[in-house]
Amino acid sequence: MKKRFNLHLFLTIFTISILSYSGCRKTDNPIKTINPITIGVILPMDQEKGLLREKALRTAINLINSSGGVGDGQMIELVIKSSEGTNREIVAAQAARDIIKSNKNPVGFITSFSSCSKGVVEQVALPENYPVVSGAATSGVLSSISPFFQRLCPPDAFEANVLMEQANAYGIERIAIAVEDGETFSTDLANAFQDVFGAGASPKVSFSKSDPSYATKLDQLLANEPDAIFISMLSPAVYEEFITRLSELNVDDRLINTSFILCDAFYTNNILNAQIGMMVGEINGHPKNFGAMPAADTTTSPFNCFQTELMKQFGQEVASYNAQFFDIGFLYAMAIEKTLLNVGTDDKAAFRVRLEYWIRQVSHGESGDPVVMPSLGWKSIKDACQFGGVNYQGASGNCDIDNQGNTIAPYSIFTISGTQAGYSLETIRMVFP
Repeated sequence: MKKRFNLHLFLTIFTISILSYSGCRKTDNPIKTINPITIGVILPMDQEKGLLREKALRTAINLINSSGGVGDGQMIELVIKSSEGTNREIVAAQAARDIIKSNKNPVGFITSFSSCSKGVVEQVALPENYPVVSGAATSGVLSSISPFFQRLCPPDAFEANVLMEQANAYGIERIAIAVEDGETFSTDLANAFQDVFGAGASPKVSFSKSDPSYATKLDQLLANEPDAIFISMLSPAVYEEFITRLSELNVDDRLINTSFILCDAFYTNNILNAQIGMMVGEINGHPKNFGAMPAADTTTSPFNCFQTELMKQFGQEVASYNAQFFDIGFLYAMAIEKTLLNVGTDDKAAFRVRLEYWIRQVSHGESGDPVVMPSLGWKSIKDACQFGGVNYQGASGNCDIDNQGNTIAPYSIFTISGTQAGYSLETIRMVFP
């Protein structure tokens, strides 16, 4: 009986000891969780293009995360904020601050409009060293604004030249300029166009929604009987009202021989619902309206990969600047991968500084660096990043970011065609730099 008792006591004490040891081991070495790497994204979510660009960006990030993410399995997390407000520059800067305050590991930002980009760069990126990449900010004032800012689109001067050359080809000599009052992109593009077109461009006339001086300003705009009106406006509410007021003036066909030159913001389905009948048709054998916007070569494998994935994931056709936001997702992921090789995430400030360097570097690489593209798959791109330098070729075409933070991309000349039964956006031709 004594032996049985001793054996039972021994087994009980042994079991308790094992459980106690296991409990200590669990406390001393908790399961390590890997925090995601956060990128703040500020888009015009009050407009159709905001959601379309978000989905284009998420298409890239979903491909990356589903193939193992970056580093040792870290996922990339997007935190989306809207720039909606009367002053997008101020709203975007505050949104960036909110993202930094509310998230553990934000490493940089992605922006859209020029006004938003300017606010984030000047009020957040510059003082705190956060990289910012824009897919659609074209304002000339952003060139060389900071080594922490870059964009996958040309500055306004490039678009202005494309529009000027098309106007000259159509024999347009006198142009009135209507601009959205107080909007950065609209003003800067109008200034650039006025400069390149020269003496034939009349002084700009600014318009705002429900402007009490609308009638007077329209008379001023049309005073010299222009051959064309250049409309440099970003907000649908502003340019739709402008077109409606022009339509009301056209009851006696006053504008029947007037052409309309459109900025890239008009390449959206929103415009097809406006009163655009007076703008559609032909004058002297050429389209009565035309515009220009950055456009990718749709025959390349990177673009086809993006187009297929965007439709597969979201059922979405490629819209304006969508390819740029898709490419930004891959540029950030490659730059993060390279940064993780030599800087840990514990020193957040050092990580962001190094990340900024790699964003520009992976966009073009050095002579002899292997070409990588989305159609190769993220695992192949990640392996190449770990081995050495890379040269990225994206869906949007040229992604080479220069020392001013700019990228020069192909443009398409587009027009709105059709009848009241249905209008559509059509490409006239491509312009390659």
